[in-house]
This record gives sequence, C-alpha cells and structure tokens, in this order.
Amino acid sequence: MTSLLKKKSLRLSISLLVALNLLLASAMTAMAADDLVFDSYDRGALADFASSKVGAQWTGGDAGKSATVDGNALKLEYASKGWFGTGGGIDASAYKYLKIRIKGAAGGEGADFDLNYAVGETVKTIGKNFADLSGVAITKEYQDIYIDLAANKIDPGIQALHFNFLDGKSGTIWIDDIAFTSMAGAAAEPAVEEETTTTDAAEPTDAVTEETTPAAEEPAVDAEAGAEANPKTGDSMNVTMYASLALLSGAAVLVFMVKARNAQRKS
Repeated sequence: MTSLLKKKSLRLSISLLVALNLLLASAMTAMAADDLVFDSYDRGALADFASSKVGAQWTGGDAGKSATVDGNALKLEYASKGWFGTGGGIDASAYKYLKIRIKGAAGGEGADFDLNYAVGETVKTIGKNFADLSGVAITKEYQDIYIDLAANKIDPGIQALHFNFLDGKSGTIWIDDIAFTSMAGAAAEPAVEEETTTTDAAEPTDAVTEETTPAAEEPAVDAEAGAEANPKTGDSMNVTMYASLALLSGAAVLVFMVKARNAQRKS
C-alpha cells in the first residue's frame, strides 16, 4: 500500500512539473510574439488596409516622389521636403520600443529624414534625424532598428508616424514592417543628446502641411519629446529568467523520473 502511494505521488509530481515546464515555454513564446504590429505592408495596394490585420488605418503624403507597396514592403522614393504619414487607433502604452525593419538603396539614409509622431491631432517633433534618434545607420540590407520610447520622451499615446524628408535630400528606402515591442536587440552606442523647443499645441503655426490625415492640414506642433540619449538596448532579463526557470524545472523532472524508476525497481 505504501509503495503504491509513493508511486502515485511521484507520478503526480512529475505531471505537475511537466505542466509547469509547458506553461513556462508558452509564456516565453507569448513574450516573443506579443508585438503590436502597426503595419506589415503585406498587401498589394498601400490603401488596402482591409486585407491585412494591422493597426494602421490611413496614410498620407508621397514622400516627395512616391509611396508604394513593393514586394510586401513600403517603398518611399523621397525628395526635398517630402513627407509620408501613417496612423490608426492603436494603444502602444504597454510597449517599450518602436521597431522599424528598414533598408536603403545606398545606405546611410537615416540622416535624410526626421521621424515625428502624432497623438490625436497634435504632431510632436522629437528634434533628431532618424540616424541620431536610433543610433544605428540604415544599410542596404534589412535590419530591425529600435527606438526607445521612454528614453526619447515619446508620448505613450502615439497613434501616428510622420517621416519628414529634409531640404535638399533625395533617395529611396524600404520599410518591411513597423511594430511596437517590449524587447529589443543588442546594445548600440547612444545618440547625442539634443535640445528641443516646445510650441503650444493650441496656437497655429506658420508651416501647414497635410500630415495628420491624408486630406487634412497638419495640426499644431508640440516639440516636447526629445532631448535624451537613445541607445538601441536589449531588454532580455525576462527572457533569461523564464529560460532559467524552464531549465530548472526540466532538471527537476529528470530527477523525479530517476527516483520513480529506482522506486519501481525496489518495489
């Protein structure tokens, strides 16, 4: 009777540990896949949002020359003072990074444009070009570039992105996808800190464009976000913790299995 109870107890312990291991593995998978996809451009036409389940719901501007979908990526052929905007009713407040998978025709295009954003109908400038903002250079091959939202004082209410191409600049970039995530890649050198100025959002500005909606004038600019270094940092602590727990629970399962086998041999 005692031997039977021991066997049942061991089997129950093993079952519980296996279940725990599976739960930890599921949690790790969920953490890796839990990005908020702003746009993946997996469609034939730029405005065909109905065919892809993404957060973006509108686009505006042509980057100065053209904005098209090319091979399931956004292709922006830009010219001096061109712009492109995209937005939707998203909630990115739970995420730490803006992730943009991007490449350029020549490389180094990050110095050609500013990346601004909008909260509601208010456009906010960060005060840095894309290269300084990310601390990473655009190359001829796709790479994931991460923007630390908190480090750059980007409002968690962000609902739109604005690519503003600088005077005298021209070129071509492709954006494979835009997402919000809580995990980033390896660390990079921090960008140089810059000062920004703030303009009251309630007062009109001289520069009026069509950025906030495809057919509407750009709202007032509030340049309150910025002035802080932005490393491309890695936030792997949670992943390491879950991986360690999974390994420990797996080792415990093996120990109990060995004990169970020994107990069966003795009985």
